[in-house]
Amino acid sequence: MNTFFSIMYLTLNASLKEKISIGIIMANGEDVKFKISDTKLGIVKQLIPNQNYSFLKSYFKNLNNDLNSSFENNDLLNLKNDISHKWINEKYFSYLNRYSNNIVKFSEPRAIDIAFDEITFLKLFEKYIFNYDEELVIKEPKNDIVNIVRTKLYSKIRSKVNLDAIINPNDFKELISPVNVNFIGENGQIVAGQTIDFSKRYVDLERDLTKYISFTKAVDYEKGGGHYFLVGNEPKKKLAKKNHAIWKHIYESNIVDYVPLNETDKIKDYIDLKGVHPYFEKRNSEE
Repeated sequence: MNTFFSIMYLTLNASLKEKISIGIIMANGEDVKFKISDTKLGIVKQLIPNQNYSFLKSYFKNLNNDLNSSFENNDLLNLKNDISHKWINEKYFSYLNRYSNNIVKFSEPRAIDIAFDEITFLKLFEKYIFNYDEELVIKEPKNDIVNIVRTKLYSKIRSKVNLDAIINPNDFKELISPVNVNFIGENGQIVAGQTIDFSKRYVDLERDLTKYISFTKAVDYEKGGGHYFLVGNEPKKKLAKKNHAIWKHIYESNIVDYVPLNETDKIKDYIDLKGVHPYFEKRNSEE
């Protein structure tokens, strides 16, 4: 089977035929890649009725389950073909193009003669869905804030939490797509932490914060609450006013427990004092 892809659209106004691209599926008969834009989905939430948004959450979760429940590489869904995936073909997506529901629609599948890999998939995603929703993974600078946290904190909490964990929709049912956290543990409630670089591009900062806050809300909904650390540094107000405004909001709010980069020992002390232990068995990325 040739490689093909189909674009997923959300209908904003059926009478005016307004729609927005939200995701993409690419397949070649053996493997499948699927991704939706969390950024666009967050925008759409403000534009559609609550019942439609609830439908979308269920729809994407069911689609994920129909394809496969295993997420890898952040938001990329890589699926190995088996009997249950025989329906993932051009003919079926042509059918969906004609008869899909009034909210989610699929484009006519388009055959392409290119390599089936993550780079190709991300290029298609950025071309048709959203340019800034996913960036190719590159080696982080040595002084990157995340690496600083890994160097200063990880060795002190390694035995008591899961490090660099990927949290999937199967772990917390209110999640729509995977979320990466620096660490996660529990002591009767979830204890988790994430490092955020407030100096990065605003659209990327907003995306990273949205993902982490969505994770905390999913945990709150299912577990009744948790303790969520957020490590960061105050950005320079003169250089990035919007970034500073969102940092100030996080700093002054009770959404998360904000910890400056030079005070990460507070996290270690909390984990020691509260008797935190790993939430997952053998889930550290370094094992």
